This record gives sequence, structure tokens and C-alpha cells, in this order.
Amino acid sequence: MQEARQESSSGLSASPPMVSVVMPVLNEEEAIGACIKKIQDTFQQAGINGEIVVSDNGSTDRSVEIAESMGVRVVHQPLRGYGNAYLKGFAEARGKYLIMGDADDTYDFTLIPQFVKMLDEGLDFVTGSRYAEGGDANITFLHRYVGNPILTLILNILFGTKYTDVYCGYRAFTRAAYRCIQPVSPGMEFNLELAINAHLAGLKIAEIPIQLAPRKGESKLNTFSDGWRSLRMMLIYCPNRVFMIPGFILFVSGMVIHVLVLLRVLEFGGRAAGAVTGTMALILSVLGFQIISLGLHAKSYSWSRRFDRDNLLLHRFYTFFNLEKGLILGLLIVAAAVGIIGYEVIRWLQSDMLPLHHPERIPFAATLFIIGCGMIFTSLFISSMAMTKHEDLRNEKEPPGGAV
Repeated sequence: MQEARQESSSGLSASPPMVSVVMPVLNEEEAIGACIKKIQDTFQQAGINGEIVVSDNGSTDRSVEIAESMGVRVVHQPLRGYGNAYLKGFAEARGKYLIMGDADDTYDFTLIPQFVKMLDEGLDFVTGSRYAEGGDANITFLHRYVGNPILTLILNILFGTKYTDVYCGYRAFTRAAYRCIQPVSPGMEFNLELAINAHLAGLKIAEIPIQLAPRKGESKLNTFSDGWRSLRMMLIYCPNRVFMIPGFILFVSGMVIHVLVLLRVLEFGGRAAGAVTGTMALILSVLGFQIISLGLHAKSYSWSRRFDRDNLLLHRFYTFFNLEKGLILGLLIVAAAVGIIGYEVIRWLQSDMLPLHHPERIPFAATLFIIGCGMIFTSLFISSMAMTKHEDLRNEKEPPGGAV
């Protein structure tokens, strides 16, 4: 009898549940009881074999006590953060379908059967939308008209998605989809990462209209810091438009100007462009190269997370590229730069330090030197990402245990 009571209080049963509802909790004693009751009633009325997992994030009120008294399973996440709480909760959940929802009584948990039905029909990722049918009345003014719409618009532009509410915290997805998404964000940007990665992973996505109820208790959202973290994530996850294209334009523009200056084709007022124009070309070229490097780092990260597994161009790059080639090319570029600078310095000393005849060569050499050094260090980073990816690909092709 004691074992049965312990099993009931922990929420564990002999067979895994079909649905796991995971709720992060940080001092939600005003609302958590009502949320649990609604979920339990919904499970019973819909005939759903489900469990509730409360992921406590360090509550100091009666939240944990209330949850345990209602027979749900409570897990503890000492690392603070909305995302950290969910990571712990999903790691402990046992259901085939995972449903996330806040414990502040803002979400209508009677909609759980609709989420489950859509997953049963073959969808991978179903997200609520408070904007689809006017369910946003209880969102605070700044978030309702500025934060959420702007972040949603930016995400849709950068990634070609069609979300109407990327920050809704009421979502459902299959366990397989969650493993594919592989979220890692510790904070409020966790929601955004789910939406981005679901798209990048090619999952079947749909939205369902929901109505947001007034919140019970104190909000944990930090408008500006959470907004910036979300924007930063989008920039990192969209390297082509944010890094690669602008960087390529700047780099090519700078190198073209360098060539025109070196060939003395570019003139101003009848005089050939010199060191000043060459310095502008240096700035454009180096800036462009650095931006391209950042973009390549971001794409490598995305590839290592398996979101770009079918990227033929990136695959060919890594097939050709290795650390040795990158180091050799970088060293050759640095050597060329040092040679040009050395030659000009010798000529300058031989002329008793008179003004250089070709001052435009110095900015060009400086460009080569900076790019060469950058290529050496970039190669070190990129090669480690390539090694990780190729190891993943090799492991995917091998059967479990390495058997042939």
C-alpha cells in the first residue's frame, strides 16, 4: 500500500503515458492548483492517458507543496531560467507527445485534445497563436503591439516562416520532433529557438488559435533583455542574410577598389587614387572577410546541429576543406603581405625615407596580412566543427555498437 501511494504521488505508472504536460514553475502558488485541476479534468473527460510534470525552478512559496498534494510529479531544476526549467521537465517526461504550458493560468488546457488530435493526424509541431483570432487582449500593451509582432515579423522575414505568434508558450510536439529540434537556450528565448529549429529541421508545423486569459501572479518576463536575447538568436541562426551576403558584398567591393587603385585606373581630379582610397578598400575588405567568417561559423554551428544536413554547398566545402589547407593558404597570404611590406620598406630606406612612389601598396599588403591571420585562426575553429560533423555522419552510417 505504501508503494502504491509513492507511485501515485510521483506520477509514475507501469506503462508510459501518451501525453506529458510540462509546466515550469517559479513561485506560482496562486495559479498552479487551478492549472493542474484543469489538465487532470481534461485528461479524464477526453480519455487521455497523460501525466503532468512540474519543473520547479527554485520556488520559495507553496507551489511545490500544492503540486505534490495533487498527485503530480515534481522535478527540480536548480539552474534558473525559463528554458532550463523546460529542458529539465522534458528530460523527465515520458509521453509520446509533449505539451508545454505556463503555470500562471493564462492558457486554456481544455484545448489539449485538439493539440493531440493534430499530432495524431501527422503534424510534428503545433503551436498556439494568440493573434490568430483575437486572443491577444490580455497581453501587455508593449508586448502586444511592439515586442511580439516585431520579433515575429523579423523571424518570418529571415527564415521564410509564416508564424503569427512566435512567443506563445502553449505548444505540443512529438518526442521525435523534440529530439530533432535539440533546444539548448536557458532563458525566455527557448520559445523562439523551438520555433526556429522546428522550421530548420523541416518539421510539419501548424498553429492553433488560443485565447490568453489574465495572468495570476507576477510575470517573470524581462522585456528588454529577453527581447535582445531573442533578436541575437535570430541573427545567429540566419547566417546567409545576416552575415554571408553583406560580408560578400563588402569584401568584393573592397578588393575591387584595391585592384583599381593598384592599376592606377581610379582617379580623382586627374590624380590617381592612392593610400587614402586604399585605406577605405582595406576597411571594406577586412570587414567583409570578418563578417563572412562569422557567417561561416554560424553555418558550421547549424550544420553540426544537423539543421543543414542537406546543404550541398556546405557539404562540398567541408569535403574540400581541412585544417592543413586553411593554415597553408593563410600562411601564404601572410607571407605575400610581409613580402610586399618588406619590399616597400627597403625601397623607402634606400630613398632616404622620401615619400613612397606607390603608397597604395601598403594598405593592400595590410589587407592581405589581416585576412591571412584571420584565415589561420578561422581554420582552427572551422576544422573542429568539420571534425565533429564528419564524426556524426560516420556514426550515422555505422550500425549500433560499430558492427558491420
